[in-house]
Amino acid sequence: MEIIANKRVSMALLQKYERQARKKFGQNFIIDPSVVRSIAAHSGSGPLVLEIGPGLGALTQQLSFNYEQVIAYEIDPYMVEILKESLKDSDNVVVNLEDFLKADLSGFKGVSLDVCANLPYYITTPLLFKLMDLNVNRMTLMVQKEIGDRLGAVPNTKDYNALSIQIQYYFEVKKVMQVSKESFHPRPNVASIVIQLTPKNQSMPYNEKVFFEFVRGCFQFRRKTLSNNLKNMDLENIQEKLISIGIDPQARAESLVFEDYLKIYEVFYHA
Repeated sequence: MEIIANKRVSMALLQKYERQARKKFGQNFIIDPSVVRSIAAHSGSGPLVLEIGPGLGALTQQLSFNYEQVIAYEIDPYMVEILKESLKDSDNVVVNLEDFLKADLSGFKGVSLDVCANLPYYITTPLLFKLMDLNVNRMTLMVQKEIGDRLGAVPNTKDYNALSIQIQYYFEVKKVMQVSKESFHPRPNVASIVIQLTPKNQSMPYNEKVFFEFVRGCFQFRRKTLSNNLKNMDLENIQEKLISIGIDPQARAESLVFEDYLKIYEVFYHA
């Protein structure tokens, strides 16, 4: 069995089927065997793993060595054609020609599974929220470094924002490895990073959707103080209420942690 994550093998597949990476799908194919081996090792092993965007099947092949079953979702029909050949020896892999964001995942309800994927930038956030409804043990995701930095950002850094707070409420975020631009064909313009997200299974006494909309409002204008952003929400007695819970009215959104936002939300909406 040849390793797909090999420049010679990958180029031969693309040439045979007269295909190339399609920018509209954010395709960059991994051509470094050590990268896919490492990602698969971080993902772990078990009965089932979902993969989004298998491309030529480089990561899929490695996952098939670790898991009893791999179910992959590929949006590009041209890639599905190639995958039939590249994964012909991997009889525990099922490839679905489908946009994962539109896929019906009800059949996975209550099923313990992992997720492993090389994600284009535009799909990362909506994908994470879709996967929250499933019984996911861990997600091992290769993303653009920019989004990886944002998801794991800490207060008082340029990458810290409302998404950082929301994702870190739902998941433990761990950066596991960086991936060189030279590991891809075509070579991307941005650096990549592999992160692992482990669900925390937390709950709060309020509507989570409404709460995180409130947090996003606090970050609406990063250059403004928290008080000014709260004024845009038509709230009253802002300074007095913030002081009463130990929050500096002149603080900026990026200096506060999740627990601060919970206190602020409570004092304005549930006091």
